Amino acid sequence: MKITDYGNSYVTWTGNVVKDDTRVPGHMPWPNTVRILLDSRCWISDESGDVREYNMLSPCRTEWMYRSDVLWQQPNYEFAGIYSDTEWMAGHIRAGDVNEFGGDWRVAQPIEGRFKELKTVVRHYPKVEKLENDRQVVEATQDYLPIIARTEVWSDDGKTRATVEYPIKTMNVQIERGRMQVDTGPLIYPDFQGDEQSEIRKLHFAYVCYNTDDVAEFVLRRPTPVTSGGRDVGTYIDYSDIRRVPIQNTFYAAVI
Repeated sequence: MKITDYGNSYVTWTGNVVKDDTRVPGHMPWPNTVRILLDSRCWISDESGDVREYNMLSPCRTEWMYRSDVLWQQPNYEFAGIYSDTEWMAGHIRAGDVNEFGGDWRVAQPIEGRFKELKTVVRHYPKVEKLENDRQVVEATQDYLPIIARTEVWSDDGKTRATVEYPIKTMNVQIERGRMQVDTGPLIYPDFQGDEQSEIRKLHFAYVCYNTDDVAEFVLRRPTPVTSGGRDVGTYIDYSDIRRVPIQNTFYAAVI
């Protein structure tokens, strides 16, 4: 079983200089090469037998590149995204006009022509052990071993299935009872019940919580109303859309 080492797996790209970017003060007019850790991976399959792979990059913040006078952009936004071999869905996490520079974080675009080069570098742990029960999960947690989960979800008709892989960043354990509870993310959540036609648009930024291997609650990132005095006064982007779904979950511990 090949399990991703999320502390040492990356997406890297060299972007094109955007000559019509008129923002002030602006980037230095040089090509930039980025290396970002992966946060989650996802494989989707259906009755055709085809398997599509998607990756989530770790979030960063918007900055001005290589300037000596100012670095952080203001207003400042999170930059995050999900991509495949052919599509790129990434942008600034913000409410507002999706046509502003940077696009919207839910807009999918072809990768072809977007970058000078884009490459995914995935490294795997040399040896992992499958954790067979909660007690073994508790022991691996207490031994400070890296724990990686593979969580399967599926469509209502069972024809489309996804395996989502991600590192367990936050683990709770009840030592005396041998219980565990995961609360971790961000990771990819495939929303097979939604009405999106594009497969990459079915994928959401999410956190997950569970304490059994057959049901989980995902909380999805979405436009979330701001209320004051019982009235909606605005919108911001936060994790607020909770989905409780059946799963099939497996833990692996890296042997180090």
